[in-house]
Order: sequence, then structure tokens, then C-alpha cells
Amino acid sequence: MEGASCLQRVKLERRLAFLGTLGNNAPFIGLLGTVIGIVAAFDELSKVKSAAAGAATQLAPEAVMARISEALVATAIGILIAIPAVAAFNAFQRVVRGTVANTEALGHMLLSHLKAAPLADATETDGPPLERAASSSRSKAEDTERN
Repeated sequence: MEGASCLQRVKLERRLAFLGTLGNNAPFIGLLGTVIGIVAAFDELSKVKSAAAGAATQLAPEAVMARISEALVATAIGILIAIPAVAAFNAFQRVVRGTVANTEALGHMLLSHLKAAPLADATETDGPPLERAASSSRSKAEDTERN
């Protein structure tokens, strides 16, 4: 029964690793996008500093803000992917734990009934199985002595 329970647990947890990995790594991918966006914003800022024209200085805040907003969108997407993935992972983990706990409880109940059934049959006749075996061997020995 333990072997069957372990096989079913493996089947239930088969695709949970993907959800766990997605939930754990999506924020990091979003953070990577943020870092790349911030680097691009600083690059735009450095281009403005190197340019001598006054018109380029007016474009600097708009270009920098555009890059920063792109960076923040990457972070938001990473978080929006991670939150449902982690919630689904936790929900499915709870279902797996509940299913395995119910399976183990049912297995223990079944084993207790199977162990109790022969004892109930034995007490209805002459007593426990060992005592019956001992009394039947004694009666056979007494029969052979008489003969």
C-alpha cells in the first residue's frame, strides 16, 4: 500500500515542479528586465551629456522616463506571473497533501480491519490461533499414545 501511495503521489506532483520554478523565477526575470531598462536609461542620460546641442537636452528627460517605464513594466509582468503561479502551486500542494493523508488513513483503517478479522474469527471458535494449534497438537499426541 505504501508503494501504491508513493506512485500516486509522484503522479500528483508531476507538474508541480514547473509551477514552483515559474513562481520562484518570474520575479528574477522581471528584475533582470528592470536592470536592463535602468542601464538603458542611464545610457540615454549619458548620450545627452555628451551632446552639445541644447535641443538634445530637452529630449533627455523624455527618453530616460520612457526607459524607466519599460523597466518597471518588466518588473510588473514578472510579479503578475509569479503571484498566480505561487498561489496555484500552494493550492495543488495542499490537495496532494490532503489526498496522501486520506490515502494513508484509509490504508491504516484497512490494515486494522484485516488484522482484527482473523482474531474475531478465532475467538468465535476455540480461542486464539496459537492456542488452537497447541491444543490440536496435544490432542493428536494423546491420540497416538492411546493407540
